[in-house]
Amino acid sequence: MTAELILKDLNNGVLWLTLNNEKQRNPLSSQMLSTMTSTLDEAYDDDAVRCIVISAKGPVFSAGHDLGEMARGEDETKEEWRPRVLSVLEACATMMQRIVHGPKAVIACVQGTATAAGCQLVSACDMAVASSDSKFCTPGVNLGAFCTTPLVGIGRNLSRKHALEMALTGEFFDARDAERFGLINRHVPADEVVTETRKLAERIATRSPQSIRDGKTAFYTQIEMPLHEAFEHANQVMVEAMTSDESRRGVKAFFEKRAPDWR
Repeated sequence: MTAELILKDLNNGVLWLTLNNEKQRNPLSSQMLSTMTSTLDEAYDDDAVRCIVISAKGPVFSAGHDLGEMARGEDETKEEWRPRVLSVLEACATMMQRIVHGPKAVIACVQGTATAAGCQLVSACDMAVASSDSKFCTPGVNLGAFCTTPLVGIGRNLSRKHALEMALTGEFFDARDAERFGLINRHVPADEVVTETRKLAERIATRSPQSIRDGKTAFYTQIEMPLHEAFEHANQVMVEAMTSDESRRGVKAFFEKRAPDWR
């Protein structure tokens, strides 16, 4: 079953990953997390992959963690239960950070509902396009377990007040709210979301791989720094980029009015 948890399709430099456990609402189970992490690592090492899209089968993008997997067993003590739950949360954190710190752009293509850690997955991606009928929710507060870990990613995308509105109410927010909050880039009609996401991914796939790798890494590094340190770091990255062979090829192609040949 593990090999089928995520479907893979590579076309025009875009690797399309599809969560494939529709029956259980595409939960981020320990198996799904492990499979996604290893799949991302393989994609990052594959020069044929220029951009990655994460989507899902069915009406639910992801319902978050598999609560059945994380539930306390009848004969399980609290001392046995806690480390088992923690191991899943740590695996989830590892996977989310793989997306953020990965050298290639990752886009979420959201069709339907994203809740809890599923909403966190959307926030971890560099960009997100959603269908207009999509809904987003961090419902942990309704179950007595505040969505603390999802808010790590969500709180870095949204304003504090919007992030806390989602987490403190546990209510569903529509795609318009998600765009206004900054969780997604935009929403489009459901029958256009795949096409719109693919267009975005294919545009990125034509850009300089080295520039995307270095630029994405620099962005996430400097955004956590004080302003003067951020400029110092960005200056160093920028001078390396502008004096690189990759940049010389790009500038030469620009003046020759042709598409650059990235290597």
